[in-house]
Amino acid sequence: MHKLALHQITMMEGGPEGLVRCAAEAGLDGVCLFTATPLDANGRNMFPVVDPKAASSFKRLLREHDVRIINAEYFPVMPGRDVAEYLPALTLAAELGAKRLVTHIHETERQRAEDQLSKLCTMALDNGLEVGLEFTGFSDGCNSLSSAAALHGRLNQPNLTIAIDALHLFRTGGTLEQVQTVDPGIIGYAQLCDGPDFRRSDDYLAEAMSRMIPGEGIFPLHDFVALLGPHVDIDVEVPNSAPLTGSEARAWAHRAIAASRTRLIERT
Repeated sequence: MHKLALHQITMMEGGPEGLVRCAAEAGLDGVCLFTATPLDANGRNMFPVVDPKAASSFKRLLREHDVRIINAEYFPVMPGRDVAEYLPALTLAAELGAKRLVTHIHETERQRAEDQLSKLCTMALDNGLEVGLEFTGFSDGCNSLSSAAALHGRLNQPNLTIAIDALHLFRTGGTLEQVQTVDPGIIGYAQLCDGPDFRRSDDYLAEAMSRMIPGEGIFPLHDFVALLGPHVDIDVEVPNSAPLTGSEARAWAHRAIAASRTRLIERT
């Protein structure tokens, strides 16, 4: 049986501390959070991020609730940016006991993208971390399952795996048949959510931040999960774009967790 982890963008209320408490309340032992995050137009963090100054108290919180960090975000390969800049956030993730880093490839110059991803993998390996390569419709350097699998094969990095987010799979033209062609051993984690159709929208990034509870859309999640090896970690990533109060945010997260558990139970 796969273990579930709660993603920060499913439960933004209360920041990383609230995420850990919500996961523990739901009986989960994993979370996915940010030690680095993109900045918005005003120069502020787009998502809640772990404060490096509070690392000791946050580690204590994780221990007290018996929760570990499955994925630490966000470490994209970007044009004009050296992944060496991520070292402080990377070492913070390692200090907190994270299992892996998450990257997207926005660099479109192939050789530079591969060089930078290789460098990130080496930095991660030096700190005992895996790297999860996640394709998306808005990361032009790696925007499909086939491109992620091909990039993984070219690099041959021992700590690199690929990730399959249900939204990004089905809204970039991916299919279950394509998933079957990928070596299951190179899939490190998957992310569950649902959607209303398979059509790529004109506002894909906004859609990525407003998803449906598993089972309430049309994605074939039961069959998708059935294709994943038992080693694959699964994130519950179901952001809600509507403003939610503390109790509403927790209720939303618990609904998403319960529905994701149903998708796993159906497999047996």
